Amino acid sequence: MKIIDFSKNSLKNINKNFFSFFSIFSSQTIIQILFPPAMIFVWGVKNFGIWILIISLFSMLKILNVNFSAASRSEMSMNLEKRNFNYINKIFQNTFCLILFNTLFFLIIWLIIISFDQINLKTLDQIDSQDIKIIFILIALSAHCSIFDQIFYCGITYSGDASKYNYNILFFDTLLKILIPLLGLLSKNLIYASLILFFISFCKTMFLYIIFKKQNKNRLNFKTNLFDKTISIKIFRLSLSYQLDEISHIVRNSGIIILIGTFFSPTTVGLISTARTLFYFLPIRFLDIINSTLFLQFSKLFGKRDIISLKKFIKLHLILNILSLALFSFVSIIFGKNIYEFWTNYKYGLSINLLILIIIDAVMFNFFNSAETFVKSINKFFFSASLKAFLSISTIIISYLFFAKGSSILIFFIINIVSSILILIFISFASFNILKKYRK
Repeated sequence: MKIIDFSKNSLKNINKNFFSFFSIFSSQTIIQILFPPAMIFVWGVKNFGIWILIISLFSMLKILNVNFSAASRSEMSMNLEKRNFNYINKIFQNTFCLILFNTLFFLIIWLIIISFDQINLKTLDQIDSQDIKIIFILIALSAHCSIFDQIFYCGITYSGDASKYNYNILFFDTLLKILIPLLGLLSKNLIYASLILFFISFCKTMFLYIIFKKQNKNRLNFKTNLFDKTISIKIFRLSLSYQLDEISHIVRNSGIIILIGTFFSPTTVGLISTARTLFYFLPIRFLDIINSTLFLQFSKLFGKRDIISLKKFIKLHLILNILSLALFSFVSIIFGKNIYEFWTNYKYGLSINLLILIIIDAVMFNFFNSAETFVKSINKFFFSASLKAFLSISTIIISYLFFAKGSSILIFFIINIVSSILILIFISFASFNILKKYRK
């Protein structure tokens, strides 16, 4: 049965996006399999745990970075189907202005944070306070590169083809994961690792700029004279959903690492990081191939008001996710512990209870993450994003209170699973209410 009629151009974009996202997944999977053992072997268990914590702090501080590009890209994509080229350019120009303002704000925040005399985390006790400041300055510069990447992401991918952007990100992320372990053969100083992070981030941003200019020529330009308060307010309002979603994502992932680094040793940080890499992030990255490929197509179908095809596509999307998660859970429960311990050269002891909780956590996250792809693609997920952010922050606070009383690290995953179930129920109802407005 033919589910959806696509134009040749749409099919071309779907294929290009799928293979680019699949290339990212494949390469990242190989890198993530090789990177932790290489870091543990070269840098040692303690330094690896410290590096993981530093990167998590970098991600945590990005909460203050408002992501304007995702909302703008969806708006530009929907208006591209309506041939509103002038409005597309206005959206882009105002997004550029907002990102400039955000850069200045973020710079002030970084200066305030770096001015602190010390950061009281048990895992960082072994590093000199001045070295920590230098590392944070380099991380701040890397963060500013990622802020500027937003505008190029928006300008490169809005037409429906994300392959060029994806391959650029893939190349530089792979290079980073190769250079840092190799650096450990020459020096164990984490300042040099942070310097490489900044250098790679800067090069990635410059290459994105080249791709943007080559692809758009004179269609989209950087101008501030097209600043429109009404359009900027609209972009800011739509971006709040993505910002809340980003807060939820960062708190869920980096927050737990920082929390563990506050109460536990670098070895424990490494254990949780590696276990989540294999059993949490791996299935997320795989299913994001499907989610990311269909994201722009959902926007386009909704923009065309082709609701019949849209509903069929959503059903197929969910079925593929359910089958994938069932297979992942079965393989992980049967073979997961042996694979993990062999992979980490038996440096960490992974308990069955922790393994099962991480698997359940991954499954529940992927369920609601896939269900949310549709409402994200049409910029109608403010309430679900708000709920996710609230529950993620609540999970960290409650876990902190339990850890302060000496509770097991397992309590975090139990609380996280409960919050994921609540989010899944809410998103399912929200999606159903949007789709039921349209007749078959």
